[in-house]
Order: sequence, then structure tokens, then C-alpha cells
Amino acid sequence: MRNVVRVMQAGDLHLGTPFSGSGFPVEKARRRRRELLGTFRRLCQAVVERQAEILLLTGDLFEADWVTEAEVAEVRQQLAALKRPVLITPGNHDSLQPGSPYFFGEWPENVHIFGPEVGAISFAEWNLTVHGVGYAGRWLRDNPYRDYRVPKDGRLHIVIVHGSFDAPEGTPYLPITAAEVRAIGADYAAFGHYHQPNVLLDAAGLMQAAYAGSLEPLGYDEQGEHGAFLLEVTSGGARAEWLPLAQRAYQKLDVEVGGATSLQEIAAAVERAVPEASKGRDLLEVTLLGGVEPSFLLDREDLLDRLQHLAFHLRVVDGTHPDIDGGAYAAHSAQGRYVAKLRKRLENETDADKRRLLERALQLGLLAYERGKVVNT
Repeated sequence: MRNVVRVMQAGDLHLGTPFSGSGFPVEKARRRRRELLGTFRRLCQAVVERQAEILLLTGDLFEADWVTEAEVAEVRQQLAALKRPVLITPGNHDSLQPGSPYFFGEWPENVHIFGPEVGAISFAEWNLTVHGVGYAGRWLRDNPYRDYRVPKDGRLHIVIVHGSFDAPEGTPYLPITAAEVRAIGADYAAFGHYHQPNVLLDAAGLMQAAYAGSLEPLGYDEQGEHGAFLLEVTSGGARAEWLPLAQRAYQKLDVEVGGATSLQEIAAAVERAVPEASKGRDLLEVTLLGGVEPSFLLDREDLLDRLQHLAFHLRVVDGTHPDIDGGAYAAHSAQGRYVAKLRKRLENETDADKRRLLERALQLGLLAYERGKVVNT
């Protein structure tokens, strides 16, 4: 009798995402959308190459409001070509309400889509039963697994949960606690919904519950590697191998540019800070930090033009401040009174946006005093 089964776990791909709020130019947004489907093809290739016997898709495979019938048709074709079981749990972004992408066409026989009641499908050849439930609508406020228990029948049991692990009270996306997961009695719980990979429960060297995260990252809050888990599920848990399948990564970098007097210096500092392996490939948010010469006004658009080659998409956040020594100005002078007044306001201001405005006013005011005009704002 089999006591181990090879399972691929992935989820939260959100196929069809338009990236309309990403800040990307239109063509980059379209390209990222195409790349999501390309990463799904990578997943299917990995299933075959790594000889996974079953594929688990743990919810939000589609962005239902935006995915096209052509994209869904390609997914069906890719899954049919796997010629092995594929188990899908619809999530809150691709729920089983009218118009769901799961109703666009006929799904292949090897694909099982869990319905709005907890159900189970068994595989005699692997001595395995998989349990799952799909969202009927955009919210699932109660935990349908609260009183659900897998049978003690000597089989391996996996439960798929598209939900919120140990979330605050009132979470509308299948809230479930660690105690409730353990009470189900499954050997392994495959989680979807949260986009960062995360091991939730483990014991005796075996992973018992985990999020694989979003297969391809979707925003700057989804940093680091993204991909899928290749699992060997056995009694009491799973041995896991992480497969980085995403085509790109989001990164946030803090770059110290204190003392800079020119864009050339700042551009060079950023260039040094970006890892070679990510240059031209990843999506970067660079925050500039430190005190700069008061006479130096950062031209953000110029800087972006100089640095675009470093990333697929680049955002620059100006976190610098004017390095002004209040004692350098005579207290009775106009400049001295101006600096003292704004420095006092800065000391009492806690709002970050208002502080930036005050710092900018300090720079521009000093330039106007010293040069009689401000050349570049």
C-alpha cells in the first residue's frame, strides 16, 4: 500500500489581472498580464518534469472580473495535457457565482472543481483522499471545516483551505485557527489566499500546513521569491521542496545618498545597490535616504530616465532631507530667522507628508535668499 504521494501545490495566480492600478505604462501592464499565463505554463511544465502525481490549485486561479474566455480555454487545455488529477478550490476572486470562469466551458475529466459544500475525492492508487470547498460568493465568513473531520481509515488525507489563518475576528475570507486546522485530522493542509509563502504548522520534521503564496507576485507588498511547493505527503505531514517559478520579483531597496550634490552621484549609488541578478528583470522601488546639500533639488524624472535600465519597472521615493546646519546662519539675518522658524515647525510635525512639504519649503526658501531665484523646482 502506498504511504507517500507527490503533490504540487500552487495558487493565487489571479489570471486576467489588468494591473490597472500598478502605475505601469499600458504596454507593461499588458505584458505582465501575459506573463501570468506564461508562469502558469511553467507550473504545468514543472508538474511533468518533477513527476508530481497530483496538482492542487488552492484558489484565486482567476481574476473573474477581467479574465477572458481565451485565457480560461488555454488553462483548460494545459490542465488536460497533464493527464493526471488536478484539484481546484475556487476562492474569493474566482468564486462559483454566476459568470464565474469555471462556467465558461467544459472542463477536462482530470480536473475536479470543489463546490460550495465541503467535499472529498479519493484516489485508490495513492491511498489518498483530498477534501475541499469552493467559495459560493465573494465572502465566506464562517469556517466550513469547523466541525469537519476526516475519517480514521488508514488513508492519507489532504485538505485544501482558501482562507485566513489565525486572522482577526470578522475576517470575511474563511477564518480558521491553528487548533481548527489540527482538529480536522488531515495529514496536510494546503492553504491559499495569502500571497507570501509561509509554513504554518510543522512537527517531527514534516510540514503540516502552508501557504505556497501567489505563483507570480502582483505588487510591491509581495517581495521575495514566488513559486510552488513540490510535496511528498506522508502520514503526519509532508516533506517539501520549494520551486521558484515566477518570472520576476518585486524588490524594495533603501539607498543611502547622504551628502550627494548631483544626480550623477545618486544614480551611481542606486546602481551599486541593485543586485546584478535582478538588473533589467525585476520591479524595483528605491527609497533614497539621507541628508543632501540644501542647494540640490532632486529631479525625479531625470533620475528615472537614467536608471530605467536597472528594472522592468522602477519607482523612486525621495526620502532625503536637506542637510541644514541652523547654526551656520546668523540668528538676526533673514536666512537665520527663516531657518529657525521652519526647523521649529519640523520639530513639532509628525505627519510625514507635511514634513516633506516643510523640508521642500526650507530648501526653496534658502535658494531664493541666497541666489535671488530658484532655477529648478
